[in-house]
Amino acid sequence: MNYPVKLDQNRLNIFHEGRKRRVFVGELFYNQHKDRYELKYDKKYARSKNAISVGAELDLFKLHHLSEKGKLFPSFIDRIPDKANPAYKDYCIAQGISPNENNMIVLLSSIGRRGPSSFVFEPVYYTEFTIDDVKKLRKKLQITQYDFANAFGINKGTLQKLETGLSHDPNTLKYLEILLNFPQVALWQLKQTGDNVHADVLVKLVNYFE
Repeated sequence: MNYPVKLDQNRLNIFHEGRKRRVFVGELFYNQHKDRYELKYDKKYARSKNAISVGAELDLFKLHHLSEKGKLFPSFIDRIPDKANPAYKDYCIAQGISPNENNMIVLLSSIGRRGPSSFVFEPVYYTEFTIDDVKKLRKKLQITQYDFANAFGINKGTLQKLETGLSHDPNTLKYLEILLNFPQVALWQLKQTGDNVHADVLVKLVNYFE
């Protein structure tokens, strides 16, 4: 089961690069329903001793900033080269985007990714995997939550909460996505923890991922 990796054209992650380490600052995303851009600072970063704001208008006293309708925050606009720049076309081609690209998030995560400041903008990628894919697989193979969790070394309570929508634990979701997307990883994990389930359950899982 493969889930194609896609670029999220409405979201990017922001990092601060120092001499020795890179720190997650927060995320910028475009809210299509509101036609506004939103900046959400990571709470840990915002409260850290050496934190600095991404822009003068984006102070750290507020963790969540909302732009004017239809407009990007000025500090982010400054990171995108002017189209009148003779080298603009070359910048775009070098980053693998069209010189006619108008999506501000795409522009920021490509030609605006690095600038004169120490902030770096990273594109966000996603797959179409959801927890429903796990439920469908269990149903197809007729495997209970209890057995599936044991087979792959997952906390049973966490899996139950994920499937019922009571939790959105990103680490477990990413782990499940990797299992379903990379059969060799699933088979390796079954060698480590597969003995925790009945033989017939193990056989079903091995046959599926082989």
